[in-house]
Amino acid sequence: MKIVCISDTHGQVIPFEDMPEGDVLIHAGDITNNGKIYWLQQQADWFRMLVDTKYEHLICIGGNHDYVLDAFRKEKAEEHLTRLFGDNRIHYLRDSSVTLRFAGTPPIKFYGTPWVNCGDWAFSEPDNSRRRQIFNQIPGDTDVLISHGPPYSILDRSNMSGHGKGSCGDLELLGAVERVRPRLHVFGHIHESYGRADLFEGTTFVNAASTRIKNERDAKGYLTADSGYWLGNPPIVVNLTWEGL
Repeated sequence: MKIVCISDTHGQVIPFEDMPEGDVLIHAGDITNNGKIYWLQQQADWFRMLVDTKYEHLICIGGNHDYVLDAFRKEKAEEHLTRLFGDNRIHYLRDSSVTLRFAGTPPIKFYGTPWVNCGDWAFSEPDNSRRRQIFNQIPGDTDVLISHGPPYSILDRSNMSGHGKGSCGDLELLGAVERVRPRLHVFGHIHESYGRADLFEGTTFVNAASTRIKNERDAKGYLTADSGYWLGNPPIVVNLTWEGL
């Protein structure tokens, strides 16, 4: 089966012709840029168009920019997101899973978690022990893990002061990945480390950050008005296969 991976679109729409066809589209968070409901509605319209034209299912999670999704969590109103996305083939996961079935494959369990250690942004949990508890909930039979941030030392190198410099992935998440050993782990958050890596036996890692960061500064070193996010990284396609089927 073909899984198409994107992340960190920050309210932007990838041109239709640049979206590869596949069975499942995964969006690993930062669906919006400023966390407003209007922008989430615009992205939901885009998602519905994509499942109508290119994908059997779409799976998404929140990210640190998605304040509106975190607000639904805090208000215990996440069931209303089903109506907002408006299609039962669009699956929003927050520390939860969905199992999908496709012809020629066994059932595939997808699990999504948005949590990062990122100051006072959405879905940020600075307490290491609390994040460890959250990630301990990831089931051991997860086939495809979706998180917003990367695990420590895997596609997590940053050169931006906002996230720190060097490896800035999550050590607690790395522990969960080592325990679960999913076939595929999709994330984003650290735009500079976009790419794919096969580091653990049997696990493919994908940093699917779709936008790059404009880090334009003036003569005094301050970010300019032109700084922001721009679409520069194409979707990453992963083919999962099963021998003997």
